[in-house]
Amino acid sequence: MRDTTISQKFARCRDGAGVRAPAGKTPPTFHEIRSLAARLYTEQGINAQALLGHKSADMTSIYRDVRGSEWIEVQTG
Repeated sequence: MRDTTISQKFARCRDGAGVRAPAGKTPPTFHEIRSLAARLYTEQGINAQALLGHKSADMTSIYRDVRGSEWIEVQTG
């Protein structure tokens, strides 16, 4: 099987490495890992746009969007 995109190659390598998702979830995609990296580097003050090689800040902002998956702080007792 010949991979035609980096996403396909990533998925094949991820699966070959035995990375599995919890029940009912899907394993991380190349772009999800890239998005996480953009958010983590931004938090450290690193220019994620330059690191990801985007020409526009708008594209980088798409990668930094958490898409509703951010942590929720829960108050205890």
